[in-house]
Amino acid sequence: MRQRIRKIDRIFKVQQHLQKEAELKLGNLEREASELKVAQETLIQTMNDHETLHGLFVDVAAKRLQGLASQASAVEKAKVVQKAVTIDKAMQAKRTEKMLSGLKDQERREIEKKDLASILELLAKGESASFP
Repeated sequence: MRQRIRKIDRIFKVQQHLQKEAELKLGNLEREASELKVAQETLIQTMNDHETLHGLFVDVAAKRLQGLASQASAVEKAKVVQKAVTIDKAMQAKRTEKMLSGLKDQERREIEKKDLASILELLAKGESASFP
C-alpha cells in the first residue's frame, strides 16, 4: 500500500508540473496576443496620422498590418488549443490527487483497524488473566 501511495504521489507531482507548464504556455500565448494587438493599434494610429506618412508608406504599412492580423489569428487558434490542453492537464492532476487522497484515507483506516485489533487483543488477554 505504501509503495502504491509513493508511486501515485510521484505521478501526481509530474502531472502538477505538466499542468504548470501548460499554464505557462497559455500565459505566453496570451502575452504574445496582447503584444500583437498593441503592435496593430500602433500601426493603425501611425497610418491615421496624415502628417507622418503623407501616403508614402501606406502600402508597406497595410502589408505589415495584414501580417500582424494573420499572426494574431494564429495565436488565437493556438490559445484555444492550449486552453483545452491546460484544462485537460488540470483535470488529470485533480483526478490523481483525488486517487491519492483516497489511498491515504484507506491506508489510515487500515492502520486504525490494526491498532483497534491490537487494543482489543490486549484487552482480551487482560480479562483472562487472574488478579491477585
